[in-house]
Amino acid sequence: MKQVIQNYKSGQMAVRESPAPQLQPKGVLVRTSYSLISAGTERSMVEMARKSLIEKARSRPDLVR
Repeated sequence: MKQVIQNYKSGQMAVRESPAPQLQPKGVLVRTSYSLISAGTERSMVEMARKSLIEKARSRPDLVR
């Protein structure tokens, strides 16, 4: 199975092979036919990862306790 891996510090992306998920007790496996990568969401995740802890808190005050 192929998986897209992203380094959140550098933003670099790669496609890698990974093992198929195993069925868990009382679980369900879903076969995916198509998938989509949202460039905007990925970019915002990289930008957030590059921020310091203080900058993260300032940009998301709703998540700070």
